Amino acid sequence: MKPPLFHIGQEVICTNDDFTLLLVQNPNIQTPKRGPIYTVRGLYDTHRGYGITLHEINNAEVAPGFPEANFHESRFAPVPPLEEISIAEAIEESVTV
Repeated sequence: MKPPLFHIGQEVICTNDDFTLLLVQNPNIQTPKRGPIYTVRGLYDTHRGYGITLHEINNAEVAPGFPEANFHESRFAPVPPLEEISIAEAIEESVTV
C-alpha cells in the first residue's frame, strides 16, 4: 500500500466537502468544509486507502461503540507554505503604490 499523503500535525484544506452519503448514515457527524485550514490529528489505514481525523472536528462520541468517523485523504490538499514577508518591504511597497 502507498504511504499516506499527509502526516499528523500537517495543515490541510478540504477540496471536496460533499459528504452526503456519510451524513445519510449519521446526520450528527461533523464534516469539514471548503475554506478553513484543518490540522491532521490521526491517520487510519482503511480498505480504501488512508482516512484522517482533524483537530478541529471531533466525532468520537457521535457513534458509541464504533471508530470515530474519518475522512478519506483524497478529499484534502496540503496547505502551501507561506512565504516569509519582510514587514519593511511590505510597507515600502504599499507606500509606493
